[in-house]
Amino acid sequence: MTIRPLVSTDVDAVAEADFAAFHDVALRHGLPPVVGAVRDSRDYVRRLLLADPLGGFVATEGERIVGHAWVHVRGPIATVGPIAVEPASQSRGVGRALLARCLEAAARAAQVRLVHESFNVHSLALYLGAGFRVVAPLLELTLAESRDVQATAVPEGTQVRPAVADDQARIVARDARGFGTSRAQDVERYLRAGRGVVAERGEALAGYALGGFGYLGSAAADDPQLVLAMLSRLAAEPSLRVGVLRTMVGATDRRLVDGLLELGFRLFRACHYMVRGGGTAPPAGYVLMSGDFM
Repeated sequence: MTIRPLVSTDVDAVAEADFAAFHDVALRHGLPPVVGAVRDSRDYVRRLLLADPLGGFVATEGERIVGHAWVHVRGPIATVGPIAVEPASQSRGVGRALLARCLEAAARAAQVRLVHESFNVHSLALYLGAGFRVVAPLLELTLAESRDVQATAVPEGTQVRPAVADDQARIVARDARGFGTSRAQDVERYLRAGRGVVAERGEALAGYALGGFGYLGSAAADDPQLVLAMLSRLAAEPSLRVGVLRTMVGATDRRLVDGLLELGFRLFRACHYMVRGGGTAPPAGYVLMSGDFM
């Protein structure tokens, strides 16, 4: 087995392994799969390459790709995901080798994070053995394309409007409070290819929310009601309602969870927020960018 950097010509083979891995593990546990078709995996791998062209790795046996993994380094924080190994090659050390390569690439990061599907005990053992610890429960919720969304009331004294290019620096700074460091390239990517809204009290930024690529988030505000108001506006945006819309929040953040359920979201899966190195759980009123970029 060889671990090497992932390149653009690997996309089709990686998508096949990715779909097989996530489809198989979900069905074995009696749950709906996260990945619905090979084309979904292919599209996602292409987006990962655009976001982190040096962050992907593949595991090969001979000329055949049997697994892949990604690490996203953002200054002192790195996030890992996805990691996927085709079913026939599992329990042979492939996932461990891929994870080790990601950790090597993130060696200068003070903290490495990942999101783990809580039902997958096999991968949980892998991450615990590599020094990760569970610091918080997460919930991923989904909104069906056919579900209408009613805008949630904005708290008095606050205005919510579409984000524009001049808002980017303020959004990056507010996002860094929840994520832990600046990730300007990710915010720019969502504003360019997706949608964003900002909330203001006078001239001060009170919160922001981003959406794109089938996800709502990241988003943050000190007032959970304001987070819900911003998310409801993005969820009603026709350009974002292509297929199922996903979002991920802390399971103990009940005002956000209950508010999303009232908007029409449904529980999809429970996950673990895991950390290697310093750091704790995400703050209240914070919506993750996704399970891989966190």
